[in-house]
Amino acid sequence: MTVFNQMQKTGCEPDRVTYCTLIDIHAKSGYLDIALDMYERMQEAGLSPDTFTYSVIINCLRKAGHLAAAHKLFCEMVNQGCVPNLVTYNIMIYLQAKARNYSAALQLYRDMQNAGFEPDKVTYSIVMEVLGHCGYSEEADSVFVEMKRRHWVPDEPVYGLLVDLYQAMLNAGLRPNVPTRNSQLSALLRVHRLQEAFHLLQDMLHLGLNHSLQTYTLLLSFCTEAQTSIEMRLCCQLMAVTCHPAHTFLSTMLASGPDGKNVRDHASNFLDLMHSEDRESKRGLVDAVVDFLHKNGLKEEAGSVWEAAAQKNVYPEAVREKSSCHWLINLHVMSDGTAVTALSRTLAWFRKQMIISGTCPNRIDIVTGWGRRSRVTETSLVRQAVQDLVKMFYFPFYTENGNSGCFVGCGDALSRRMHLL
Repeated sequence: MTVFNQMQKTGCEPDRVTYCTLIDIHAKSGYLDIALDMYERMQEAGLSPDTFTYSVIINCLRKAGHLAAAHKLFCEMVNQGCVPNLVTYNIMIYLQAKARNYSAALQLYRDMQNAGFEPDKVTYSIVMEVLGHCGYSEEADSVFVEMKRRHWVPDEPVYGLLVDLYQAMLNAGLRPNVPTRNSQLSALLRVHRLQEAFHLLQDMLHLGLNHSLQTYTLLLSFCTEAQTSIEMRLCCQLMAVTCHPAHTFLSTMLASGPDGKNVRDHASNFLDLMHSEDRESKRGLVDAVVDFLHKNGLKEEAGSVWEAAAQKNVYPEAVREKSSCHWLINLHVMSDGTAVTALSRTLAWFRKQMIISGTCPNRIDIVTGWGRRSRVTETSLVRQAVQDLVKMFYFPFYTENGNSGCFVGCGDALSRRMHLL
């Protein structure tokens, strides 16, 4: 504000950017009255608001509890020809939900998608709550599935909401199917309600619903992330309840032999047994198994399971030759433990082939993306794990063209390092 006053004294007139900056920082700091005052001063100066300004002011009015005024300003924005952005739509959907105008909130959600905007985590969370209040439990479950498919990581309130929605579904006399039950199980595990998860698994059996590969994958992933030995033990009991062949496979796995062949054969036989399952389901389980083994110190076993899965084409796009001696290692659909295992084994395979043929890759691209286990936007556990591994072995990999989700190694530096591996 001091700088703002000084610039006016020197005859430098504030423009739209100046006012938008002041409106934004005051709104975010909770000084809503000053933000609204700045908006009025901007209009008095003959400066028309843009989409960003409208969004900030609408959010200001929302925080101040002026829902009707916020809706009026949104209508004015549209009438002035300013196209709402994702943030604006999220605010308005929230406003309509807050006012219990659920049909209007859902209509805005559809309008947003028709305008070409993809929902983010905020949108999904609000819409799920709206659908729940409308009694559309199955639709809310579909939104949750879509949210995870688009790699948005749900937070605790979303999982808590899901638990309530499923209970409402049961109270209404509806009979959920296996995918719906799996979503409910995922929600219960996320909020650490293991006793209820146990009853859910037993209830599935009583209803004649067989525990699927996805059911077991959810339990194993939770077991990997268990924070206490008690929690891990309880989760192991839950996995045993499923009586799924995946549990037999894991519980009968022996320690890796000198060359890991016994574990590779064991994993290969299990994957043959699961041949009728779709590739996505098999990949999800293999990812969970390798991640579990890696994070529990069984790195040889993890590597052997990965190799068996790769041989069975469970990860068809993980390693491919883009052109002569130019290879792509795609890790972005994996957990961090699986990514490190896959990268280590793939680099070792490159070295073995190099010794046999005498030819070294000219270029290797390691794609991490943001990782399906990202906790927040632009943060990836996969990317961090790969970066740590690359640094540990002094591999000459770097990011290029500002693409921080891809590590590139090429030329003589790569060849020399591969010889030393």
